[in-house]
Amino acid sequence: MTGAKMIGCINHPNVEAMGRCRQCSKPVCKQCGFATPEGMYCSEFCQAKHQDFMKRTVDADVDLNKRQKRNFRQKMSALVTFVVIVAVLILGAGLLSIFVHIPYLSYWTITVRSFLGLM
Repeated sequence: MTGAKMIGCINHPNVEAMGRCRQCSKPVCKQCGFATPEGMYCSEFCQAKHQDFMKRTVDADVDLNKRQKRNFRQKMSALVTFVVIVAVLILGAGLLSIFVHIPYLSYWTITVRSFLGLM
């Protein structure tokens, strides 16, 4: 059995890497990399690129939440509209059947008449 293979720094192949860049995943040693509270980076460019990426990710999450809320409102509005239309159609059919006898609507006629107090 052989030991674990040493991973060398991208700039110094003979020096063991202490970590990987958070943005590009390149192995870096203590001399090349610099640690921040967010993690280790190989350059300021990678740090700036990662911070920009994280900002866009947060902005995308906020936009997604806004779209989900808007979609929920639209769906609820459509549901309420559908319920109102069905109720109006049932009441309209019941009122129509008061004046014209429609055998298929006899149940609705009785229901609407009793609801309106016409029985």
